Amino acid sequence: MHILDICQYFPPEMGAPAARAYEFSRRWVAAGHRVTVLCGVPNHPTGKVYPGYRRQWQRKEKVDGIDVHRMWVYVTPNSGMLRRSVNYLSFGLTAVLGSIGVRDVDICIASTPQFFAGLAGTIVRRLKRVPLCLEVRDLWPDSLAAVEVGAGGMVMRLLRAIERFMYRSANGIVIVSPAFRAHIEATGIPGERIGVVPNGLSTALFHARDGERRHFAQWKDRFLVGYVGTHGMAHGLETALKAARMLETENMHFVFVGEGARKEELKRLATAQSNVTFLDRQPREIIAEMLAELDVAMVLLRDTPLFRTVIPSKMFEIMGSGVPMVLGVDGQARTILEEADAGIAIPPGKAEALAAALRQLAADPALRRRYGGNASHYVRENYDLDALARSYLAVLQDTCATS
Repeated sequence: MHILDICQYFPPEMGAPAARAYEFSRRWVAAGHRVTVLCGVPNHPTGKVYPGYRRQWQRKEKVDGIDVHRMWVYVTPNSGMLRRSVNYLSFGLTAVLGSIGVRDVDICIASTPQFFAGLAGTIVRRLKRVPLCLEVRDLWPDSLAAVEVGAGGMVMRLLRAIERFMYRSANGIVIVSPAFRAHIEATGIPGERIGVVPNGLSTALFHARDGERRHFAQWKDRFLVGYVGTHGMAHGLETALKAARMLETENMHFVFVGEGARKEELKRLATAQSNVTFLDRQPREIIAEMLAELDVAMVLLRDTPLFRTVIPSKMFEIMGSGVPMVLGVDGQARTILEEADAGIAIPPGKAEALAAALRQLAADPALRRRYGGNASHYVRENYDLDALARSYLAVLQDTCATS
């Protein structure tokens, strides 16, 4: 089977969308299938094109057996609705153009958000006369309304119309959280067209290590608390800075690793805090090593009803690394944490609760070991990417057979 995957982000870009596309694609190739990925020139989230990719309309590469076609996009930092919209639109257009030269496709995957990738998939479906599997990684436009001030009115009505059009145009839909199902079914899509394939864990990469701090050697005598991931509008990282301020007199240090729209603002907020350090994005292999060196990892989102449906993918990498977690997310994510007995859940946005949870974990090494061991076992049993890739492939094959 030849799978054409339209997804804007792909390694060397970091983050869940790029990692998901890569991890599934390489496993499908290993299983004997052909995969072509149409993605943008790497620039996310800083809006600066990575070295070696500048001034090219299209660049074709082979990555672990995957045919990767990197298309020109209008580059911009991941902030500001207008510029991001132009960035998304440019990828939608170049993805359609790039698809013209891809031959003998059996099925197309279009990964949303963003919307224009999904719309590109609906066009490619007709151009190629192949089934379309729409991958829904987030409930847009609802997630946009949750983080963007002033997102509403006519723009939101238009986006909701596009959302319904994409759902109805797809032969099959794959969602990453079971909580998305009710929302999609409410638009008139029958449940049998919806499959659930969550994000998962690359067990070969994310695992417990020897405990020696190589990347964080300067804080080897501190209780080390980490946040690794996007510093974006949705994450409410000011909660972590407030908790760090409450704990400044204690033997703790907070490390934030990654990039995002709010990073510079957060760095300004933390200027006077001696127990906070910000580090730039790192290769995925280094992230795996860094996670295993933490005493505790934080997973935080803002307190909005929509975020009760999401499962942050960083949870699985933290759990696979055998690191206890403090989770400031309600709903599906909290259910997983509590089922695994892998850390402490707090109300989203509550700095006092975060500080109290960190104090409790710092004072109880045995509790940390229990949470870390439980986390590693649970995620390997339930979210191994090898098994999830087989499940996803079965969905694609079923979509082909019934379309």
